Amino acid sequence: VPEAHAFATSTSTGTKNRVAGWGPKIPTSTSRSATIDDTTSTSTSANGDIAKTESTECVKTADLLSLDSIRSTLIRQEETIIFAIIERAQYRQNGIVYAPGGFGNLGVPLGVNPTCVENQSLSFLEYVLMGTEALHCQVRRYTSPEEHPFFPACLPSGPLGGLPQLEYPSDLLSPIGDANIINFNEILLQKYLQWVLPSVTKTGDDEQHGSTVLADIAVLQALSKRIHYGKFVAESKYRSDPEGYQKLVDAGDADGVMELLTNSAVEARVLRRARIKAATYGREPLMTQLPEQKAAECSDAANFVAAAAASAVATAFEAMNSSSDGDDVTQGKVDPAVIQDIYEKFIIPLTKDVEVDYLFRRCGRDPPSEYAPDRMSKDLLPDLRDD
Repeated sequence: VPEAHAFATSTSTGTKNRVAGWGPKIPTSTSRSATIDDTTSTSTSANGDIAKTESTECVKTADLLSLDSIRSTLIRQEETIIFAIIERAQYRQNGIVYAPGGFGNLGVPLGVNPTCVENQSLSFLEYVLMGTEALHCQVRRYTSPEEHPFFPACLPSGPLGGLPQLEYPSDLLSPIGDANIINFNEILLQKYLQWVLPSVTKTGDDEQHGSTVLADIAVLQALSKRIHYGKFVAESKYRSDPEGYQKLVDAGDADGVMELLTNSAVEARVLRRARIKAATYGREPLMTQLPEQKAAECSDAANFVAAAAASAVATAFEAMNSSSDGDDVTQGKVDPAVIQDIYEKFIIPLTKDVEVDYLFRRCGRDPPSEYAPDRMSKDLLPDLRDD
């Protein structure tokens, strides 16, 4: 069940209430008139009575767009991405699911506009992804400024009529030059198939084709959300220095814009954290690695968790060190160095391309051609797919 959306409120019978939407759960009211009623909450006591408690907590758009708030969201997304990659890594590459017509004529995916796939031979991944996006569109996923479809032309006309409308603060992103709706999923999908997928999976076919494409979709949607969060990062940075960015854009200085928005210290922390998380999450439960004597000394759950956490950290660093030294890392589900590479060579660069594109449009100019949504400005990723 998706959590309440970071920015969304709903309108129903003249009142606004929290609804299940898309994205992380963050208090959603703002200082403007279009706010949800967040002044009271209810709780149920042991005897079943309902008590109301007062709450005056509000979150302004400026708070949602603060770099601290955005970085907190991006850190939470790391778990989603890494776990999704771990899930995909358990299956072989299964190249047949990516081949156009690999399973013959599959027909029109359920809910998809038939003209969108007319005279096309879809791969199994395309078929399932289109159908998934059509369903998600009907339950309002793509009304969210955080979510971007891979096949926007194939979506239904809109959400199901019976669902309440989701509303978002109008000043989250700028509509100037359509900056708020740029979509880099075309190049994301291409590079996922060419480089990410071969980097985390073994060659061959294990006949787990349905599970494979479902795992692919989980990875792709997580990557898409992370990369397009670059628009929120760019808006936040623009608001902190509008004159600086406007001057660079007016001069057509894309390299200067890239330099101004880059924070190398933060990027280094992201890479280190991603590698540590991959080393920790990609290994078997650590209870088996906790010494028996140490386990016997843990008289309560808190002490046991603390001991297990210490063991987890030690194991993670061992995995990181062995991976970086080129030693055997087969005990892990994924190589932590590969996860770091995915962030360093793909996620961070493509996110920054989104930021540059957004900032140029935000400042009233078209971005340079190398920042078009169908390419990476600095493409160093080889095509690792089997011939």
